[in-house]
Amino acid sequence: MRSLILIFVYLSKDILKRWFETPGAVLARILIAISLCLLFLFMQASFVLTEKAVEKKIESFGLNTMILRSSGQSKTEVRPSLDQLLSSLTKLGTYFPFSSLYLNAELSGGKRAKVLIYNDHSISGLNSLMGLDQMSEPVFLAAYGYPEAMMERVKVLNFFFDAEVVKPPSVLRYISMNDPVLFIPQSMAKSFESFSIQESVLFLSDDSVDLEKIIETTEALLKKEGFDRYEISSPIKWVGELDGIKDIRMKAQAIGGGFVGLLIVLIFGSIAVFEYRQNIFATALFKSFGLHSNHLIIRYLLEGLILLMVSFFCACQLAQLFHSLVFKKAGFDSSLLKLDSYNPYFFSENSYLLSVLGIATVVAILPICIALRKSVGKVLG
Repeated sequence: MRSLILIFVYLSKDILKRWFETPGAVLARILIAISLCLLFLFMQASFVLTEKAVEKKIESFGLNTMILRSSGQSKTEVRPSLDQLLSSLTKLGTYFPFSSLYLNAELSGGKRAKVLIYNDHSISGLNSLMGLDQMSEPVFLAAYGYPEAMMERVKVLNFFFDAEVVKPPSVLRYISMNDPVLFIPQSMAKSFESFSIQESVLFLSDDSVDLEKIIETTEALLKKEGFDRYEISSPIKWVGELDGIKDIRMKAQAIGGGFVGLLIVLIFGSIAVFEYRQNIFATALFKSFGLHSNHLIIRYLLEGLILLMVSFFCACQLAQLFHSLVFKKAGFDSSLLKLDSYNPYFFSENSYLLSVLGIATVVAILPICIALRKSVGKVLG
């Protein structure tokens, strides 16, 4: 036991002695390892943040949501309107057909609002979306930043409407993109009939499992009825996109990890071999005094692990320091960049990179392991 302690003390002193003798080599290895780890950490974090952004998008709109947009019916076209064609969807969930006017409404303070026109087919879905049993005013404004139930004077072209302010439901962002929305009944929108409109349907399925089949049936029906230009969007399609991002992340992780491991093997291995050759006679001498090859292998392995763990720790600290700056520049929402809610730089989140570093350390000292198998006579001879 005492001999093992003495061997450990000797090898520790030997490592420190060489570090002080060649600080440039130590610093070079640490800086290179930090750079490689930092690049890998940022690459992995970018994929994770992209996944979080898609998940947040799905969660905010709801997996059971579908929105259909189509160009308005021209006077020469003979086809049913969307609200009549898809009216059977009322039995399967919340069905809200509407028309988007290619005009903006002007609010007080110079703000703009989108204009939506609804009709009798829309009433049931509209009441369900807004959480109203019945609307007290036919014209109303769904907007944040205004007291609820106040009356807002709104101008559309040269026409003025008194709109009651209501709280927008979260799903309305799928239509409005967080802009205020002015709802006008079709009976009061006769003056805008000459302007282009976009027929749309917002549908919330009672069961998200059925939504994919509903989308397929809707597309088949639209093609059959001669709808050439339409767009169907749904968060359920983003689930496939999310799986695709995860698949790409796994491939990028494997390629990036292999690249990091290869460079570490080449750099750490080359420096370790160079140091071994410099001290080859001293090593052979110690072996002749009874120091086992395994002890020397552990010495090189321990040195590599210490340097790589220090580099990994420093890379994690730097990544946390520059996380917000880097990914804000990349265009990610600031709400996703809070490390208190999710920190991709914890040790537990980077087991793959730690495994790569450990394997690279072992591979880097393989040439030394082979060299240490030579007998003392061959080395000194």
